[in-house]
Amino acid sequence: MASSDYLLQLVRQALDDFDDKPLDVSVRRAVRIANLVGDTKHAIRLSLELRPAGGDRQSNGEVSRMLMSDPSTWGSTTGPAEQALTQYLNDRKFTRDDNGKEVVEAHSLTEIEFWDQELRELKESGDRFDYKSDLASRERTGRIVARTRHLTFALLCSWERRLGYTSINESIFGGYRVKVDMLLADGVPELLQQFNAVYRRLQEAAETSPDRDAAEELSQAITTCRRILKAVVDHVLPPQDQPSATGHPLDDAHHRNRLFEFTKQAIESKSSNKLTDVMISGLYERFVAVDTMTNKAVHAAVAFETANLCALNTYIICGEVISLHALQRDASDGG
Repeated sequence: MASSDYLLQLVRQALDDFDDKPLDVSVRRAVRIANLVGDTKHAIRLSLELRPAGGDRQSNGEVSRMLMSDPSTWGSTTGPAEQALTQYLNDRKFTRDDNGKEVVEAHSLTEIEFWDQELRELKESGDRFDYKSDLASRERTGRIVARTRHLTFALLCSWERRLGYTSINESIFGGYRVKVDMLLADGVPELLQQFNAVYRRLQEAAETSPDRDAAEELSQAITTCRRILKAVVDHVLPPQDQPSATGHPLDDAHHRNRLFEFTKQAIESKSSNKLTDVMISGLYERFVAVDTMTNKAVHAAVAFETANLCALNTYIICGEVISLHALQRDASDGG
């Protein structure tokens, strides 16, 4: 997935060039950005402005599905693709003056702009043309161009604002995420793949069907968070045959005991140790609370938010533990 900083760069470039580039260029850029940020509805909505009239129906559908973060929602009457098509048709409808029939202007922006240029050249040359018909056509297509320009600019502005916030949050969280992901990529890369897969399913469910039961996906996400935490604990304090000085078992099954034992050994300050212990306890309590949730139906929107919070807490604690381990190792080497 593209980073927020990279996406923000693309958005700002599109905004900076917006008044200097042809509209279809800005729309293509916006389709790319919408696709990268997972905004399926607007990726398809704007892509329809670029699609030439006609063509094979099946092929046109395949192109739209390429822009969907979750192609399984294709064909759903409430899915993002159907919403995009409905908006497109409503914006392109007009009534013929001769018979009052409602029809759709289905030509692409490129075709519309080509004909507008051709009409301007005809006027400048002084050649005869059907002024009434061409003027009505130009007025109609002019409204289409104006609507598309307004939608594209508004979307770019909204993405700029959103990605600006995301970039700040990503920089704060990114340090912890990088540490944890590097460790997992070396030791248990399948965990990252599993978590990314279930997380994407939750995100797509929350966006397309927020009321759908997602208890199973949430349970999978939390199970993977537990496994990520255990993998980090195994790294900083592998399973021990002997119990701790206080008699707590430190074998493979008791990774929570090993985590508390590690922090006790790694942190000299009792106050700092207590703070870290509270954070760790809070994470385990969150896991237990989520387990209780998954025994009932959980709406996808709630499940996604819950998984987000668990993932954030897991990565922050794991990143802190890895940092402590690095400091402990450096101190040992220096001694």
